[in-house]
Amino acid sequence: MPAPNPPRARSTTVGAHPRVLAVVPTYHPDAEVEDRLSALAKQVDGVFIVDDGSGADADEILSRLGAAGHVVLRLDRNSGIAAALNAGVHAALEADADFVVNLDQDTVLPDGYIDTAMRIFAAANPVTRVGIVCVDRVNGAPALPTWVSPEGFGLVPEAIQTGFVISRECLESAGLFDERLVIDTVDTEYCLRVRDHGFRIAVAKGTDVRHAIGRRAELRPFGIPLRHEDGRIATYQYHSPFRRYYIARNNIDLVFRNARKRPRWVAAVLKRETGGMIVSIVSGPQRFAQFLAITTGTVHGLVRRRGMIPGWLRRVVS
Repeated sequence: MPAPNPPRARSTTVGAHPRVLAVVPTYHPDAEVEDRLSALAKQVDGVFIVDDGSGADADEILSRLGAAGHVVLRLDRNSGIAAALNAGVHAALEADADFVVNLDQDTVLPDGYIDTAMRIFAAANPVTRVGIVCVDRVNGAPALPTWVSPEGFGLVPEAIQTGFVISRECLESAGLFDERLVIDTVDTEYCLRVRDHGFRIAVAKGTDVRHAIGRRAELRPFGIPLRHEDGRIATYQYHSPFRRYYIARNNIDLVFRNARKRPRWVAAVLKRETGGMIVSIVSGPQRFAQFLAITTGTVHGLVRRRGMIPGWLRRVVS
């Protein structure tokens, strides 16, 4: 994983005007990104866009984003969310950011979100040591804080990375995102590592972001629909075979890393992900591709293989 930068000699006190920079990875961005970034720019001191290998098709829109005043960085090839975030975070820290906001290209932040996060950092005492502020609700689904700080902040063990507001101290102490995971569980691994470094993750109570999280598919084990009492076909959270490879592999990777120090968390992950993988294989769509991706991901997780999905598998499951 990327090594943390050595802490710089600077004040860690949140003043009246901390410098907040946003990092937004893009991949084949659409025109709607321009409006979302325009709204985001009103809440922060600058926006760093990191295009993750979209190629020439994105030239026009990225040129317009640059002309709008955003900093546009382009990766030569698609390298995954962790690498794109790291490129942007590194640039933001070089630009003297006190706090870095991570945002997916399809996420819409509510008005005043950054001000809310800054108030939390300002009110947190050194013992609480808030390193990340995260959103309360994603598409209306609320976070369920596990603890409450002495100041009354809800604290969670992990959260979705879009909407993360991370302090410079946290980034310099805990390091950047683990690029070996590429996508999926990148935010989970980072949250666990941040906590291992003594930081806490606070919820910005009352905030709600709009964010696309995959799609729902009908639950049809071996083609047989399962129905609710009212006759509606049951659904489940669908992930493509491409994503399932990373989900299987990376969760096994995190199980190995945390088996001793977080046995209850490991047991919960194994139960949840095993169920999800079985449903994906028996219900489909693309049942064979799901089986191949999950099986390969499981084997690669067990042998601790990391990095990008093998080219042959990507071609088969796509």
